[in-house]
Amino acid sequence: MSAATAIAGRWGAATTRTEGILAEVLAGVLRVECVPVDSDFFAELGADSLLMAHFCARVRKRGDLPSVSMKDVYAYPTIRSLAAALADVTPASAPPAVPRATEAPTPTSTREYLVCGAVQALCLLAYSYAAVVAIATGYGWVSAGSSAVGICLRLIVGSSSAFLVVCAVPIAAKWLLIGRWKPHQIRLWSLVYVRFWIAKTLLRSSPAARLFIGTPLYSLYLRALGAKIGPGVVILSRRVPVCTDLLTIGAGTVIRKEAIFNGYRAQCGRIETGPVRLGRDVLVGERSVLDINTSMGDGAQLGHASALHSGQACRPANGGTDVRHSAPT
Repeated sequence: MSAATAIAGRWGAATTRTEGILAEVLAGVLRVECVPVDSDFFAELGADSLLMAHFCARVRKRGDLPSVSMKDVYAYPTIRSLAAALADVTPASAPPAVPRATEAPTPTSTREYLVCGAVQALCLLAYSYAAVVAIATGYGWVSAGSSAVGICLRLIVGSSSAFLVVCAVPIAAKWLLIGRWKPHQIRLWSLVYVRFWIAKTLLRSSPAARLFIGTPLYSLYLRALGAKIGPGVVILSRRVPVCTDLLTIGAGTVIRKEAIFNGYRAQCGRIETGPVRLGRDVLVGERSVLDINTSMGDGAQLGHASALHSGQACRPANGGTDVRHSAPT
């Protein structure tokens, strides 16, 4: 009996040497005696992103099989389909292909860098000065009350008005400085970047971004900023999305704590904006990351501490729920 036949035969349904080796490696990672070659890694075997990352690393260390990536695992979620996909791939021991040239960063000048920093400092000083003037004016108006009751009433009116104004300023600034967010690229340290920075800073410093988390008011707040959010959505993450016009969330979706769905990313000397689309009844796990140009279909779930990278989508499999795990970032 050949070594290939022995390995394949040991794992029952394994019909090739590659299937046998992959099943043996996965069984070691999952700490089980036998792995059915037709069972789904996530839905049936209970694996997650960390375990499958260990599986990929062990396969690469063997050297007698082609390299397996997490992308391959998601595309071919069973031993049989993964082995078939690797059948025509050059073994890992073969000379590696010439790597692609990395994307050149967008050039910026020292002058742009200094001018951008100066404008940002002036904006912070102007905002601080306006806040001090508003506080002093409000204090004087409250103190001018004719009685203790009058002072209390003025204090309530003044504090409520101040809260509403501070919540409304980021909304007004977003529509005045940006208008509607669209997928595009913003060169770092440019004047367009300054507008992006002002809108982002005001939005994330707003008390509404902290006090309304987990309430229906937060969905209304994001809608005022241009987001398309259905009824019954619960957002528990304090990571406030910035490019709200590019955010679509279907009815009944739940986004857990510390999930990141900014609608933008910084790369190669520029800010890139892109859409994030979530269907109905979606669950986004804690500390998950949704990059730009990602989507999740109706009923899909993203595991805790997982990620969807740009261009990836998560959809339910066979009409059920697809609990998709991706490599943590």
